[in-house]
Amino acid sequence: MNTSLTLRYLIELCMILPAAVISIMPVYYSRKVRKSLMFGLLGIMLTAVIAGGAVLCAMFGLRSNTVAFLSMIAFFLAYHFCFDVSLPKKLFCFANATMLCGFATTYTTFMTAPAEIGNTDDVFKVSSGLICLGTALFVCLIFARTLLVKIPDLLETESLDSAWNVLIFAPLLTALAVIWMKPVSAENVMTGRLRQICLVVLWAIPLIALFLYHIFWWLSKKMTETAQLHQSYDLLQMEEKQYQKTLRYLHETSNARHDFRQHIHVIEEYLQAGEYDKLKEYIAPLSESVNRSHKVICKNQALDAIANHYDEAARSQGVTIYWNIQVGETLPIKESDMCAVMGNLIENAVKAATSLTGDDRLVNVRVGILQEETLVIAIDNPYRGTLTLDKNGLPVTNRPNHGIGLRSVRNIVDRYKGSMEIETHNGIFNVSILMYKPE
Repeated sequence: MNTSLTLRYLIELCMILPAAVISIMPVYYSRKVRKSLMFGLLGIMLTAVIAGGAVLCAMFGLRSNTVAFLSMIAFFLAYHFCFDVSLPKKLFCFANATMLCGFATTYTTFMTAPAEIGNTDDVFKVSSGLICLGTALFVCLIFARTLLVKIPDLLETESLDSAWNVLIFAPLLTALAVIWMKPVSAENVMTGRLRQICLVVLWAIPLIALFLYHIFWWLSKKMTETAQLHQSYDLLQMEEKQYQKTLRYLHETSNARHDFRQHIHVIEEYLQAGEYDKLKEYIAPLSESVNRSHKVICKNQALDAIANHYDEAARSQGVTIYWNIQVGETLPIKESDMCAVMGNLIENAVKAATSLTGDDRLVNVRVGILQEETLVIAIDNPYRGTLTLDKNGLPVTNRPNHGIGLRSVRNIVDRYKGSMEIETHNGIFNVSILMYKPE
């Protein structure tokens, strides 16, 4: 075996390393396997392809591109297994890595043409191979921020999910064009001013790609900001409606208490006059109201009102709510925000409980205050079936308008620099919230 030739193939096949780095960078934080497993699998495959491929190429006179292209299938299968993004997005990142490394190889062919004249082997000389690796690493450095920040942002933009089926063709077709442009021999490159022109013009490929990625990212951010503003406006309207609903209930409760005192006076007059038939007739319409007598759930009047409202609504649907609200007359956040949060969460929990049977038709509500500045809310309820949480920690659903309430809650929690965590474990759906008193 020709050791010198094997070394040259080894260096040339090392171009797979920057290609692997470029393809992994945009999806690194979307991996679905442990880092140790991913890097272990990658290390074994890279070692086998680079070392084994170099030996095979030297022994049988194969082109390194043949080994590289065949290995791409195995690498993509491993890539598909390790990362949790859609197939079009994976293909885009993979094609982008092929395009950039293909550019480095083609550009090196033009750059090192004078030194490669007379090279009868179908592989770079050692110096040219090292220059090719250096060019690929330089391109990787230029694209580093784009690969680590901009493209991941684009991949996470939900409004672009359907666009990746088309976007994939941009790097894919460019990669094919770059590979096709690679000269057959160094002698062809030295014709006239072809080499000098190509050394300048070829840089347009990665620079235009970089520019388009940045423009696309900027447009995406603006679209996302506009959509978020519309969503925030819709959520604020929902919160206002919830608060107005609570105020109406609170007003009705207050009027009922005032009216009750008047009823006592009328009952006393009927008793003193001995008009028992009229007393019975007067009391009859009040029996329903007496059966629905107000119970004090907490000291805060607004929160107590909304708790009673949903307690009554839940009972009418055969759902039991267990209340444990330990708060004073004042809250560390606005009552309107508190009512919106509690209303949305309890309404969702009660709705989920109504679809169950027997002892599962229950909701647990716990509210407390820590050190007079931190509001703690925890609401849980049983559920049946399978629930999947999206990247924002919210349940994934195909039902129209479903989940808007939870987005409204998260919007309020974010305004108080708090945290909201949703957990599903052993058939229990739990929402835990922390909100802090504004400074």
